[in-house]
Amino acid sequence: MSETILEIKELKKSFGDNPILQGLSLEIKKGEVVVILGPSGCGKSTLLRYLNGLESIQGGDILLDGQSIVENKKDFHLVRQKIGMVF
Repeated sequence: MSETILEIKELKKSFGDNPILQGLSLEIKKGEVVVILGPSGCGKSTLLRYLNGLESIQGGDILLDGQSIVENKKDFHLVRQKIGMVF
């Protein structure tokens, strides 16, 4: 079985009364390639901002190599070295 590299647990985000992410959970294994696809306003960019530490999460957790990146903000430059994105 493949090793889990990135795990997202119950992410939540709202803008005012408008919920964007409502308990999003995702597990990405080593070697997997993931595409985030959806209509405008569904939370794609919000999720990417969370993964890059550009926005504080309102609920849930993000684990990279088993370590919470939500709790360890001072070493976020090290997290960014492990995540690649193409737009």
